[in-house]
Amino acid sequence: MHRNNTGLTLIELIVGLAIIGILTGMAAPSFNRIIGRNEAASAINWIIRAVLFTRQSALTYGVLTTLCPSEDGNTCGGNWHDGVLIFTDANGDRIINDHDRMLIRLQYPYPGSTIKWRSFRNRQYLQITGMGYTHSQNGNFVYCPEDRDLQFSRQIVINVQGRVRKSYDHDNDGLVEDRYNNLLRC
Repeated sequence: MHRNNTGLTLIELIVGLAIIGILTGMAAPSFNRIIGRNEAASAINWIIRAVLFTRQSALTYGVLTTLCPSEDGNTCGGNWHDGVLIFTDANGDRIINDHDRMLIRLQYPYPGSTIKWRSFRNRQYLQITGMGYTHSQNGNFVYCPEDRDLQFSRQIVINVQGRVRKSYDHDNDGLVEDRYNNLLRC
C-alpha cells in the first residue's frame, strides 16, 4: 500500500515561517518609506489644493479671499493641521461677516503631522486679491511628519502672483531643501 502524505512536518513549517519572517523583516522598512512618501505627497497636495481653490475663488468672485487655519471650523485661529477655512473676505478682516461667503471647510487628513505657514509680514493666514495675487504675503508651507523625519518633510512656495511650486531635493541626498538650499526645519 502506498500512502500519499500531503502535510508538512513541524521542521518544514518552522523553516517556512522563518523564511516568511525574514522576508517580511526585509520588506518592512521599504514599506514604511512608501507610506511616509505617500503621506507627505498627499499632505502637501492637500494644502496646494486649498491654496489653488482660494486663488481660483478670488478670481471667480473678484474679491479678496482668505485661507486660514481653524480649530473650530467657523473662525480663523489655531494650527494649519487642525483644518482650514476658505471664504470671501471683502473687508479683509479675516472674519466671516456682512457680505462674506463661506466657501469651504477642509479637515486635515493626517493627525500627528504638522503644516506650518511662514510668510512675508509673518501673518498666520493667506489672502488672495480679486486679481489672483497674494495680499503682500508670499511665503511657504512646510509639512513635517509626526516623527519629524526630514526625509519626509516637504515644502511649497507661494509667490506674490499667487503661484505655487514645490521645493525639491536639489543635491540628491534624499532630503528636500528650501529655495536657499537649506534643509527644511521641522
